[in-house]
Amino acid sequence: MRREDILRYCNPAAIYGARRVILAEGRGEGQRLVEVKTTAGLRASFMEDKCLDILDLEYKGVNLAFLSKNGLMDVRHSEGDAFHRYWAGGFLSTCGLRNTGTSCTVGKEFFPFHGRIGLTPAENVSVRTDDNNITISGITRETALFGHCLEMERTIVIPINGAKITVRDQVRNLTPEAEYIFFLYHINFGYPFLNEELILEWPESEVNGRTPESIAAIDNRFTITKPKDNEPEHVYFYHTEEEYPQVKLTNPKLNINAKIQYDRKQLPALAQWKCMRSGDYALGIEPGTSIIRGRAQELENGYDIKVPAFGTLEYGFTIELD
Repeated sequence: MRREDILRYCNPAAIYGARRVILAEGRGEGQRLVEVKTTAGLRASFMEDKCLDILDLEYKGVNLAFLSKNGLMDVRHSEGDAFHRYWAGGFLSTCGLRNTGTSCTVGKEFFPFHGRIGLTPAENVSVRTDDNNITISGITRETALFGHCLEMERTIVIPINGAKITVRDQVRNLTPEAEYIFFLYHINFGYPFLNEELILEWPESEVNGRTPESIAAIDNRFTITKPKDNEPEHVYFYHTEEEYPQVKLTNPKLNINAKIQYDRKQLPALAQWKCMRSGDYALGIEPGTSIIRGRAQELENGYDIKVPAFGTLEYGFTIELD
């Protein structure tokens, strides 16, 4: 519907738009969010204090995102490298820029689990709405004195009459020395979209399990069960030759479909995190640059993705709902 037609019925803010809010209590007190809604029934919130990652995602009143027991926390409440104590989950958790996977030490430098970018506030945040799209943008910086200086500029585009989110990131190296880049989109689905009715469609791929438990259950990797007490998590790694891989998720009972698409040249690895454990019930779709063994092991195995001196690398994905 055109804006002029909408204006005949109502204030457009009643049915689409974006607003910036600040949480008032709890461990998330002071955290800044951008809340978005569209005429097609999409609602989402983006975390300004966590590189504009996506916290909540709903479609037609149904929650799609995984929210951990921790909920949204200010990073000041975290305990060192205790990722499991502060990670909120959320629909999108960006990992990197200098490590994905297990924490490790390379030389004398410590690299925390899944890196630091996902805990870093964005700056120069802009929220704009025009006749076609809601656009959110901002810059997140990861730096060290006498060391690296990386800048990630994120742009998020959401059509006001659609149910699609496009995320585009530019990672810039602002130093005269090339820098290894590790990058991962940790996309997390939760209940009730995630339930035993969910059907997964995966790009044609070679697959490997991370642990003996994962390998033993590899034939059931696409089977979603009810929550099970003390069930171990399973992680799988995929290699596909498709240029623009798609992962499709369909819940016929809820009549909701989700499609994730990305560029394999940018993100050559794809992981699946399946956690059917009671209380931690989640499904992660994770396109990235490595199979998340941690910087130390990846470099030992020949990892060679670098952003050149004063250069730029680009990453992105889309999620579309119907």
